[in-house]
Amino acid sequence: MISRERIIPILATFFIINASSAFFIGSGFGFTAQAKNIFHKDQASYAEVSTTSEQTLSNIASSTEKIDLPILVYHIVRPSYPDDSEAVRTLALTPEIFDAEMMYLDKTGHHIVSFSDLENYFRSGTLLPDKPVIISFDDGWSDQFKYSFPTLKKYNFKATFFVFTNSIGRHDFLTWEELQEMLDAGMTIGSHSRSHPYLANITDPDTLWDEIYGSKVLLEKHLGIHVNEFAYPFGQYNADTVAMVVKAGYRSGRGDFYSGKQTADRLYELSAMNAPTTMEFFVMRFPSR
Repeated sequence: MISRERIIPILATFFIINASSAFFIGSGFGFTAQAKNIFHKDQASYAEVSTTSEQTLSNIASSTEKIDLPILVYHIVRPSYPDDSEAVRTLALTPEIFDAEMMYLDKTGHHIVSFSDLENYFRSGTLLPDKPVIISFDDGWSDQFKYSFPTLKKYNFKATFFVFTNSIGRHDFLTWEELQEMLDAGMTIGSHSRSHPYLANITDPDTLWDEIYGSKVLLEKHLGIHVNEFAYPFGQYNADTVAMVVKAGYRSGRGDFYSGKQTADRLYELSAMNAPTTMEFFVMRFPSR
């Protein structure tokens, strides 16, 4: 657990309003999930901490077509608890706030689309509706099944749940049965690696391949599906990790730090934002007009 002395100065620069969005920054949150069989109790320990500048790699596709398509990333949706850490409180939404955000998107004419829709838009020119938004969840917490999944069904919204496979069936994490139920309801399951490490720090190619491809194989075997989307743990990646995501057969890769646009040449470096935790900031990011 991060010390109080260290977390106070970090949190002082943690929340920034940039343009019309709210997202989180930090220079070193101090959390790690690299040990394959150690699972942190603090739910914020797995969340990405958005960087202050985009990670720019060489082009993957020739087209530079752009589209305004925000990708929302939710980590924690559940009631607040008195012993929640400060880090959790900066990321968590109550079920009531999550419902209010979904209702707002529904009432203001935003259209929920999938990563597959975005991939097909860039790859084959398939049209997208006006005001498209992608909803995604990270890390595979059981709270997401209990509190978020019913709300998504209520508004007939589809979302992608990125899970790291070592956690499946562990205490407080999603089970295979819950993943299957969400699939049957039209949700998408994506990979978030095997153990949620900082992939850019892995130097052994076999280990990196197991994290990226091995997780895909396991999900496909247990769920009987094709897993086409990958979300980089902590939103961090480098040229080697992106190349391996391409090689593993994924159709896209999601990072962090929403740049305002999605572009065809960064289909494996899609930019995303941590979902605002209050309606005030949510409305700022998604104006009704």
